Amino acid sequence: MVRFRLAALLIGAALTACGAPSGVDTAPVKQLEAPGGKLPEGVTPTVYRLDLRTDPSAPGFSGEVEIDVTLDKAHARIWLHALGPDILTAFARLPDGREVPASFTGDQAEGGVGYLDFDTPLPAGTATLVMSYEAPYNFGLAGLYKVTQGGRDYLATQMEAIDARRMVPSFDEPRFKTPWVLTVTAPEGLKVVANGIHLAAEPAGEGFERHVFAPTRPIQSYLLALVVGPYDESELVWIDYQSGLRPAHIPLRGFAAAGKGDKLADALAITSDMLLWQEEYFAAAYPYGKLDLIAAPDFAYGAMENAGAIIYREGALLIDERTSLTQRRSIYSTHAHELAHQWFGNLVTPAWWDDIWLNEAFATWMANKTMAAIDPGGEWPLARIAGGLGAMGNDSLQSARQVRNPVLTNGDINDAFDSITYQKGGSVLSMFETYLGEDRFREGIRVHMRRFADGVADVDDFMESLEQGSGDTGVTASFRTFILQPGIPMLDISVSCEGGKGEMTVAQSRYAPLGSEIERTATLWQVPFAARAVSGNDSTLITKMLTAREETLPVGACPDYVMPNAGGTGYWRFALDEASAEKLSANYTSLSAGEQMVFVDALTSGYNAGSVSPAALLSGLEASVHGSPAAISLSFGFLRAAHARLDSGSQKSLSAWTERTYGPLARRLQSANPASLSVQETLLRESLPALLLDIGNQPAAREALARRAEAYIGYRQGANPNSLQAHEISNAFGIAAEERGWTFIEPALAYALASQNQTERGAILRALVARAEPRIAAELVSGAATTLPVSPSELYTMLGGGFANTRAVNEVWTAFQQNFDAIIEKLPEVRKQQVAAFAGSLCSASGAAEAKAFFESKAAMIPGYERKLAQGIEQAQLCAAQVEKRIPELAATLAAR
Repeated sequence: MVRFRLAALLIGAALTACGAPSGVDTAPVKQLEAPGGKLPEGVTPTVYRLDLRTDPSAPGFSGEVEIDVTLDKAHARIWLHALGPDILTAFARLPDGREVPASFTGDQAEGGVGYLDFDTPLPAGTATLVMSYEAPYNFGLAGLYKVTQGGRDYLATQMEAIDARRMVPSFDEPRFKTPWVLTVTAPEGLKVVANGIHLAAEPAGEGFERHVFAPTRPIQSYLLALVVGPYDESELVWIDYQSGLRPAHIPLRGFAAAGKGDKLADALAITSDMLLWQEEYFAAAYPYGKLDLIAAPDFAYGAMENAGAIIYREGALLIDERTSLTQRRSIYSTHAHELAHQWFGNLVTPAWWDDIWLNEAFATWMANKTMAAIDPGGEWPLARIAGGLGAMGNDSLQSARQVRNPVLTNGDINDAFDSITYQKGGSVLSMFETYLGEDRFREGIRVHMRRFADGVADVDDFMESLEQGSGDTGVTASFRTFILQPGIPMLDISVSCEGGKGEMTVAQSRYAPLGSEIERTATLWQVPFAARAVSGNDSTLITKMLTAREETLPVGACPDYVMPNAGGTGYWRFALDEASAEKLSANYTSLSAGEQMVFVDALTSGYNAGSVSPAALLSGLEASVHGSPAAISLSFGFLRAAHARLDSGSQKSLSAWTERTYGPLARRLQSANPASLSVQETLLRESLPALLLDIGNQPAAREALARRAEAYIGYRQGANPNSLQAHEISNAFGIAAEERGWTFIEPALAYALASQNQTERGAILRALVARAEPRIAAELVSGAATTLPVSPSELYTMLGGGFANTRAVNEVWTAFQQNFDAIIEKLPEVRKQQVAAFAGSLCSASGAAEAKAFFESKAAMIPGYERKLAQGIEQAQLCAAQVEKRIPELAATLAAR
């Protein structure tokens, strides 16, 4: 039957074509092959009118959508997206009022690709597609999803990257930007929030209300937002207007799960300063008329920049007296990031997912830029440098992807949301802002906003805007070398001096850690190089665009020392000749904080590459203790990892070294008046004791902290929530888990599961599994997958803790494999493919091989896993190389000391 009908349509199309004038194609379009990536050209949505009926207590919802489209020619079939909706009726309404029946066929390609076939072809021009449907709520934190907190049901949305199709049949691609007109019917008394301004709530009978929202500006489907539930709502406040940018105030509201509305105040209070500064930076008014901040009861990401209705994980928005400084700064940074997206990403949108890096890199860079402006004492520029250095771990891999990566499949889309996009991309933008100058760089951004407001743009458009605004037509070639190829430039620098004049020779290659198969000379960057040469009281900035494999630069008079990365803003690593390295180390405290940070990175990355000896590493870290707190803390992750791989005797030696090196500093910070400390000193004051308790030699302090953890949960005593400060919770529960075992873990687990504080729950759950003995860690992973009442996000958090538990990783890996199907079913949709990265924790060639075979056998359950697995396998192999080569050398050096 189907084949006969299809054949008849094709024959009719052929006869029509035969009767047409020569050279004119009037055959209706009917693409038969399912599109695996972009939808076919020729059909463009122009407006959505969506009417939903929702009830958070029900298992699903219903809807009717009208989509106005333009057709470039006659179409007998239209491809679109629907993943979950069961389409009950479908037809097209033509401009003359005629209705053309249609049938929908779904699941034609991965990601919910389907098509509408029409009883007669739709003519070129305009039409309205009309579909009614039913759909289940998602429980994997994607699309329109449902969560329960405190016995109450809530709905929220997460559409990025390709999950709007779970809520509404649509053309679910970023290139399609349209107004959305939304009406939502929901039970009386519930809060209903969407992108548009709420216009009215009308009785709908049977205890329901119909909420009517104003049309949005043109937005892409992945920015669609809806929340429904018993949310607390803050008091409405108004953000002032700025003369010349917009004519009216902006209404600002906050929403949180029942009982948590009072924790919105701090984020709401800082929003005005953020938004007004960003308006001035972009020289463009806030685009979306109103702004709602929503703390969802569960959320897969930190936050999502939905136009006018930003949704956050609770821990990324809610603040109270128990919120640590680290967490508060993270909340402010995330908030500034999402606000920046309202312009860069929302107002101006990538045409396709290969340019999503422009959204995320820019918002990451802009978050620190914003905070530095409104909180000048917060030392925010150092966070930007730390982010770039953090991304270098991923970028050191042979399997690292480039910033602007081709996106051919749905799995490729999810690959784009990682540290390469966010932190490396943001660091590269910072480097070119430094190169061009703040004013010229800002003018390029303003040009971009003016050129593409309410539209889409690709990387070439952005480069053209940057050139127009900055007046520098030479920057594009350099920029492209950083975003169109993976890896980190490694600059080997030697300084010489003859006849009173100095020279600096810079040889360029790609950084490669020990054991890597990276071909170091296969990549060449155009590096906007900036070094600082110091002679006495004179400091000279040496800048040049490096384009050759090796170049020699004059440095004037013979310098006392050279700092190869002036200010620390360049995205590269460096190594100095031995004499120059000694001079730089001797002048360490004369360096800026950012320069000290890249110096410490040069030590640890050089050690990991095999070019810095363990003795030089330890000496350099000892010198760093007298400098910037931001630089000191960079080595903590390295030290913990090294301690975990050493044998017990060498662990004791490293413990003694850690006490000698960092103990006096910790005691000085603890005894200081907190009001006298800088932000970075305060952060170090919070993080340094944890390092000493973890790998130092402090049994009495560990016991005292374990007792305070017991007091916190009321174990064998009355509960005392003041026994621990917020920043101590994770380490205290981890140490108590190590010291007490199951006698503490059991009541601690019960305490966490009874808590309604997402941040507290996540910290405790991760700490318990990350520090438990092997058998218990495996049981916790199995329980999280099957019987424990943890959320999808908390399951992923516990898996991360389990694979970070070095002494238990083999048992956790076994439990993970045994419970794999249950784990994947429960995880958030966006986390499923990411589990393949846990292969990196196995730290052996045999473990890597076993992980490869296992994940490949489960490929159908985790589509898009391939890059995560490749990176995990490579990390396991690199870890094995470190254990074989460098750890024995470090042990010998520690013993000699």
